[in-house]
Amino acid sequence: MSLSWQQAASCAAELVSGWAADEPGGIVLGFDASGPRFVEARGLASIEHDLPFGIATPTRLASITKHLFCAVALREGMDMAAPLGVLVPGLPEAVAAVPLGRALGMTGGLPDLAESFSLLGLPASANFSRATLLEMARALPGLNFAPGSSISYSNTGYRLAESALSAPFGTLLERHFPGLGLFYPEDETTPVPNLATGYWRDAGRGWRRGRYGLNYSASGGLACSAEALMRWSLRLMAGEGGTAGLWDALTRFGTLLDGRETGYGLGLSRVPLEGPVLWGHGGSLPGYKNHLLLAPELGTGVIVLSNREETGAYRMSLAVMAALTGLALPPPGRLPAGLFAQADGPLWVDSTGDSLFLLGAQEALSEGPDGLVHGLQAHLAFALRAAPDGALEGSLGHQPCRLLPVPEDAALDPRLLGDWVGEGLGCEARLTIAEDGRIRLPGQPRQWAALRPLGQGKALAERASPPSRSRFALWLAAPDALRLVSQRSRMLTFRRG
Repeated sequence: MSLSWQQAASCAAELVSGWAADEPGGIVLGFDASGPRFVEARGLASIEHDLPFGIATPTRLASITKHLFCAVALREGMDMAAPLGVLVPGLPEAVAAVPLGRALGMTGGLPDLAESFSLLGLPASANFSRATLLEMARALPGLNFAPGSSISYSNTGYRLAESALSAPFGTLLERHFPGLGLFYPEDETTPVPNLATGYWRDAGRGWRRGRYGLNYSASGGLACSAEALMRWSLRLMAGEGGTAGLWDALTRFGTLLDGRETGYGLGLSRVPLEGPVLWGHGGSLPGYKNHLLLAPELGTGVIVLSNREETGAYRMSLAVMAALTGLALPPPGRLPAGLFAQADGPLWVDSTGDSLFLLGAQEALSEGPDGLVHGLQAHLAFALRAAPDGALEGSLGHQPCRLLPVPEDAALDPRLLGDWVGEGLGCEARLTIAEDGRIRLPGQPRQWAALRPLGQGKALAERASPPSRSRFALWLAAPDALRLVSQRSRMLTFRRG
């Protein structure tokens, strides 16, 4: 295959042209076995200290960390078929039965701890130690779905697996793969030399620093430069430096119980497009947006690291790789705009016409060869079309679904009204739904927010959590059981207070 590095570099330069010299920025790096083929760096790694962002600037990798952890776990001989309960004592029965490989491959149904905290009113800036977070994982009240039946992103399996290692993750990483130039800080208060600061833009107030209070884990705790990540990626694709056989193990497709492939391996995800085989993974923390995209058969890769919240790192890496290889990106897909919800279940989506909020997680729409509209991320799997009656039909998370349009004048189901008390993750929480259609959310006793009815037994709530917002549904799963439903957490249940 003929590669056009000049076109790729021009594409990268255009994509970062809006990053001003006095604002946060980042880097787009294209590379092959010879090293960097182009470097497009713009903006500042630190506004406070006027430090430019460059190829040697360390930044938080966030979830790009996942495949490095899985590489360590495989080198340590961890059995991917072992139930979590064998590795981590004290887990609830349903969680304990989840095989390690499913927990790491996003098909285990494990609720995400951070998103569950958010639903209970605990912000991402709240401080929790490693030990406390493990105890909270031991208090999980259930699973989002039966293991192997669907796919949904979760960091919880990585935190649990890390606790089962024979030594600290950072120690084992250096033991198995020395000299990588990776940092593994305990939390955001741990100094990392020359680390880029993450920022988000507050309308009318300018740039603000991102905050993340949870203890870092193997799901997203590593920090390094684009140069260091390039060196590791080349080593991994070539099977050198202790990585022999790891690429095949990490990229072995995950499968559901019925044998269907998910496209998500062990911390790496395959891009569902025709052309050169592409694997990669993104990473997101408040103020940081990253993506690593690799073409192993070509020995090439694209790295996007950014310390500004609004960066679309995945789409940027795809665009640059397409310019490099001639890969044809699918045309944008279209669906009717509006809210849609299951008639008798908890699933819901909000369509803008060209993107979809799938249980609150946003994904751009792409036209598929099968007449359906798809996303391009394996962990946000969906395939939908507009039915003649105005419904959306197809699948969410590889499960068949039919979603009905929610009328603008839909009334709030009166069964939702009243006081509700929930216990999850060892925390008691309360919410109140008033007759005027407002809700007092957990953790916000003096604040009321409007609810959007979703039909029988369901309503949509929104919580401001800068730099983003979280949206979730309230679903009356039973007359005395109100469940909170988001993309990564669907098992928190409230009873009438």
